[in-house]
Amino acid sequence: MLTHSQLRRCSAAGLLPVILVLAALAAGAAVFFIFTKPRMDDEAAASGVAPVLAEPKIPAAAPSAGEKTAPAAPPPPVVTPPPAPAGFGFARPADLGKEMARSLAAADFDRAAQLAAASDPAQAAQVAAVLKKMVLDMKVKAGSEDQVEILGLVENRTRVSVPLLIPGREDSARLQLDLERDARMGWKVVAMHLPKELAAAVSAPDSAAPAPAAPGQPPAAEMRRPSLVMVDESMDPLSFASDFVRALLRHDFARARIFVDEAKVPAERLIGLCIVFEEGKYELKPAKPLIITVANPEVSWVIAQVQSTGLQQSTEFGLELQRAGVDKPWRVVGMNLSEILGSYASSAAKMGVPYTPIVSNPRGGESLALYFEYDEAALHPRAQKQLEIVAGLLKSDPNRKLKITGHADAKGAEDYNVRLSRSRAESVKSQLAALGVSAAQIVTTGLGTTQPLSPNQKSDGSDDPEGRSRNRRAEIYLDF
Repeated sequence: MLTHSQLRRCSAAGLLPVILVLAALAAGAAVFFIFTKPRMDDEAAASGVAPVLAEPKIPAAAPSAGEKTAPAAPPPPVVTPPPAPAGFGFARPADLGKEMARSLAAADFDRAAQLAAASDPAQAAQVAAVLKKMVLDMKVKAGSEDQVEILGLVENRTRVSVPLLIPGREDSARLQLDLERDARMGWKVVAMHLPKELAAAVSAPDSAAPAPAAPGQPPAAEMRRPSLVMVDESMDPLSFASDFVRALLRHDFARARIFVDEAKVPAERLIGLCIVFEEGKYELKPAKPLIITVANPEVSWVIAQVQSTGLQQSTEFGLELQRAGVDKPWRVVGMNLSEILGSYASSAAKMGVPYTPIVSNPRGGESLALYFEYDEAALHPRAQKQLEIVAGLLKSDPNRKLKITGHADAKGAEDYNVRLSRSRAESVKSQLAALGVSAAQIVTTGLGTTQPLSPNQKSDGSDDPEGRSRNRRAEIYLDF
């Protein structure tokens, strides 16, 4: 049996190799970090390549008997990035339209086609061919860039109009561009509308059989994209409403009447709106003049936004459009003027013009109203333009007639007010006669104080000058 001292010597002898191995490893590590690693770093710095220590590869386990080996995963497909869009970046829709007008005027068809097909360069050649045929063969000229305007909004698209001069057509036509905002390229064209007179500029589609599709690709018919260029056989609601409102803004009552269903929209409404436009100096808001709120095949609602610098206000009015079928023309069947008439009436004092030219008369319906100063029968200067519009309407059809009623406020004796109201009606008739209207078309009467529009007195019995001022008037009834 070994003694305690013998056991201690044996343990020391067994640990000695372990101690020696650990000492050797420590010495090797010290040599590496003190001498070898700094030298490797210096060499890497001189060559510009950082040393990479390879990780040991662990061999995959061999499949056991009867186990199927899974096929190797295919390499990821190479994705070809889409072509970069053309270098256009229009911050405003009208800027794109003006650049299109300049390109067409300079006969730079490649530039114009790049503008139109910036979001789909594959169609640039087709667009260039259409524009070249339109200008060179059909002798169409682009109008001035100053005439480029925004027509309005349809859904998420903004429509810009580029004027065109077509031989044989008296009024100017329009090349219409539907634009959408693109985060990469500002505004881009998504559709280009030609008037029906230029349908020949669009080549017929190729009747040849399409080339066979490449393996793995969809058929050519499925790959074909919708054409950017389209021909408008008839006016859409936005174009129709734009032409109608612009006729009213020019005070062209005769043309504006062409757009309405006269059985549903009284002439007083058109004339009254022309008068409001004239007196308030209203114009369409340049950024969003018209907005289509409802667009169905046979019914559309349009909001027209206008502004007046003189009145320092923006306001609007609504139009209801209908047509009997998709092949029939649009007609204005309703006009909501409450917003613009209210805004105009609230601001009329700034111009010294009392109230609104369209009033709901006590006997029902609407009439045109001309206002007078206290105890006066002479026409206010602003009435001249109003009566010019009415005279133009009557002269266009000698069979049309109108009735003029004169009114007075409650100041003074009743017999005096009746005579004063007759004089006011006769003043209107005389002015219409001076404008060329036959006296046989006009009937006048004086009603004195019997049909006030507003109370002559306040609720406490005191005088109401503002109410009385509305009652000093002559009303025109268009008896058509």
